[in-house]
Amino acid sequence: MVFLVINLITNLKSRKMKKISFSLLNGSKRTIKRIQPQLLALEKELEKIRVMDNKIEAIVRLFQVVSPLHDQGGFAEELSKLQTSSREKEFTALQNLQLHIRNAGRSPYGINRTQTGEEVNAGNVWLGDVFGLFTHPADFWLNRMDELKKELRPDVSKNPTKPVSNWYIINDYQCGSFVSSHVDGMLANIAVLKAA
Repeated sequence: MVFLVINLITNLKSRKMKKISFSLLNGSKRTIKRIQPQLLALEKELEKIRVMDNKIEAIVRLFQVVSPLHDQGGFAEELSKLQTSSREKEFTALQNLQLHIRNAGRSPYGINRTQTGEEVNAGNVWLGDVFGLFTHPADFWLNRMDELKKELRPDVSKNPTKPVSNWYIINDYQCGSFVSSHVDGMLANIAVLKAA
């Protein structure tokens, strides 16, 4: 008799655990499905940014896309729901996407110095403070593009006989690196979440 009671309790616990596991799995799948439209819209914008030749304009556009997400807390709510699920791969991808949003979001001492809700433009994105170049708004650098291309820097070039320009330092080195790091990283994580 004792054996039957223990067996019955074990079966009930097993069924309950299966229901809980199924419920968590379905809930996490619904969570991922619910953010798909947002992920697809973000992916579309990031693909456009990725192919922009002018990386100063690209970084401004990246901040215009990411800042509203940053203001809303990104995917913090969805992360908390996925944290208890068995979807470790998707949780990690969403967590990495969240880090990109935070790191490319607003910061009073960073590149994107806008306040919550403020529109991002070339006048409030700050570039420079690299290789002896002072910090100025993006529009300062954009308005001086032709002049900056002529200002050669053999002191920072790997090959002093082929010096880079100040335009290269701001556009390619500073902005290009930042943009490709965040855009490529975000797109890779979106791909994982789309496949879920």
